[in-house]
Amino acid sequence: MFAQSWSRTRGFAHVVAIAFVVFTNVSSVRAAEYGTGPWVKGYTDIFGGVLPSQPGFYFRGDAYHYNGSAGTTIFNGRIALNVDEDYTATLFALSYVTPWKILGGTYAVAVVPSAVAMDVDIGIQIPAFTGPRGRTFGPFDFNVGDNEFAHGDTAFAPLILGWNSGNFHWNLAVFGFAPTGKYDKSSLANTSLNHWSEMTRIAGTWFDPKTGWQVDAAAIYSVNWENPATDYETGNILNLDGAITKNFGPLGVGVVSYAMIQTTGDSGSGARLGSFESRVYGVGPIVTFTTSADPSKALTIIAKWYSEFDAKNTFEGNTVDVAASFKF
Repeated sequence: MFAQSWSRTRGFAHVVAIAFVVFTNVSSVRAAEYGTGPWVKGYTDIFGGVLPSQPGFYFRGDAYHYNGSAGTTIFNGRIALNVDEDYTATLFALSYVTPWKILGGTYAVAVVPSAVAMDVDIGIQIPAFTGPRGRTFGPFDFNVGDNEFAHGDTAFAPLILGWNSGNFHWNLAVFGFAPTGKYDKSSLANTSLNHWSEMTRIAGTWFDPKTGWQVDAAAIYSVNWENPATDYETGNILNLDGAITKNFGPLGVGVVSYAMIQTTGDSGSGARLGSFESRVYGVGPIVTFTTSADPSKALTIIAKWYSEFDAKNTFEGNTVDVAASFKF
């Protein structure tokens, strides 16, 4: 380590210099741990508010690729500057629509396991060192990276209720988020957030089969528990997903968007940068191919791309998501 080979005076000067970089970039350091939350940004798209009325098993598989960068974030209790992140998450959503009705709505359950390929590069890493006012700095590592391919975390929904009235469809879902992925505090590239979460989603779809126009919107609120390995508790996060599409026969084209907005600050002894909040927005095109307007009979292919903007205290980059869904 650099600190072991330098003189105390030079080492102290280096600490002061890096500390200056950290605090003069404070506008770009506000973020949830790892700069993200449990909800996959933009996951809800076409027919997001539709819960099929026909009982049975439904499947959706996504290949979700993200590439972005952040000025500063927290990785495993360490302050990280100039971070590049590239990952591909393969999501396997299996839903079972039951024949039962609750409050007049169709009842369903779901589980979403995942596999993740993660690649992380960090310009400067600052492990634990307690300085003035309890701030944590150095010693420092430069140009460090890590990669991993392993199983990821798992979302599950014990409660999904769906209703419809004419062209309007809506549903309410309560998800749990379990830290089933691979996690090692000494690693940079982990396929798990290593904490539990609860996510409540309200989604709606307006679809006119005569004109082919469709509007979809969803709001997801995530409540996060503490990462016990780092004593870091990410604040609560509001995710918004939206889509407007026009169908020309089986082909659909349109625009999609998302927002991730942290509504409460981070906390815990591992929150080295204090109570910080993040936000980011994304927008882009979507192309779909659907073999039937009836979800119980359709094979649907979805391809969409998001370009992020106005990021504050989190990653900003690009998302590509390709998905297929069908009924067993």
